Formats: sequence, structure tokens, C-alpha cells
Amino acid sequence: MVALSWLLAEETSEPRIRLILAAFAIVIIILVGAGIIEVVKRWRKRPYQSKISASEQLAQFRESFEKGQISQEEFERIRALLNERIRQEMEVPAAASATPQEEKPPPSDTPER
Repeated sequence: MVALSWLLAEETSEPRIRLILAAFAIVIIILVGAGIIEVVKRWRKRPYQSKISASEQLAQFRESFEKGQISQEEFERIRALLNERIRQEMEVPAAASATPQEEKPPPSDTPER
């Protein structure tokens, strides 16, 4: 950038134009540097977004439901999705049926007394 400005300045014989071109090149360099500094500053100050666990997400959605921000249907759908994720996080296998029912012995022919 500076070399380009010096080449342009050398082509002109008038010192006033060379000074203007050199100043223009310096201003552009300063503006580009300030832009880079601003981008880096914003990048460093961005909020750290850690992965929120499914149980924390469910707690946030429960608060939204209690405040009336989401309907009960929405909350139920979200809870169903997040319950599966919570099981995966806890490494609990999803149950095919709720709980196995206890087997009752067949009725005996003799009445109980």
C-alpha cells in the first residue's frame, strides 16, 4: 500500500501532490488497522456460549411456560423432545414399555379361608 502510494507520488513531479498521496496512504493504513482492531475486539468480547444441557433447557422452557410465554401444548412437545436428550445424557436406555407388570399367579381352585 505504501509502495503503491510512493510509486504514484514519484510519477508526479510536484511535491504538493506527493505529500497528499502519502498522507492519503497513511490515512488508509490507519483506517484498515483500526478496522482490524475493532473486529478483534468484538470477537474477544462475544459471549461464551457453552453447551447448555438438556435439563437446563427444560428448566428454561418450564419458566417460560409458567410465565405464560409458551402454551401447554408447546411445552409438552418440548418436554418430550428434551426428555429423550436427558436420557441420552444420563445414558439411561429408553424403556419400550413403562414398567413390566407383575405376573399374577393363576387363580387356584380352592377358596382361601
